[in-house]
Amino acid sequence: MDVEISETLEDEYMAQREVALHIHPVEIQAKNEKKRETEISALLIDISETLRLLSEQIGRLNEVTKTVPETVAALKKTTEAVQSIANELPAIVREQCLEEYKKILANAVKNYNQMQKAADKWQKSIDEKQVGIFKILTASAIITPILLLLNLLFK
Repeated sequence: MDVEISETLEDEYMAQREVALHIHPVEIQAKNEKKRETEISALLIDISETLRLLSEQIGRLNEVTKTVPETVAALKKTTEAVQSIANELPAIVREQCLEEYKKILANAVKNYNQMQKAADKWQKSIDEKQVGIFKILTASAIITPILLLLNLLFK
C-alpha cells in the first residue's frame, strides 16, 4: 500500500507539475504581452507628444515664414536708403566743407579789412603828428635864417 500511495502521490505530483508547467508559460506570456502592450502604449504616447510638439513648431515656423517677406522688404528698403545716403554723402560732405571754407575765408577777409582799417587809422594819426612836426620844422627852417640875418644886421 505504501507503494500504491507513493505511486499515486507521484502521479498526482506529476499531474500538478504538468498543470503548473502548462499554466506557467501562459501566465508568463500574458505578463509579457501586458508588458509589451504597456511599452507600446508608452511609445505611442511619446510619439504622440513628439508629433504634437513638432506640430506646434511647424505652426510657429509657418507664422515666422509669413513675416519673412515683410522683414526682407523692410530690410531691402532700409538698405536702399543707406546705399542712397552712402552715395550722396561724399557730395554732401564736400558741399558742407566748401561752405565752411567760404565762411573761414570770409572771416579772414573781414579780419584783414578790419586790420587794414586799423593800420590806416594808425598811419593817419602818425601822419597828423608828422604834419605838425613838419610844420614846426618848416617854420623853424624859415625863421632861423631870418633871425640869424637880423642878428647879424643888428650887431
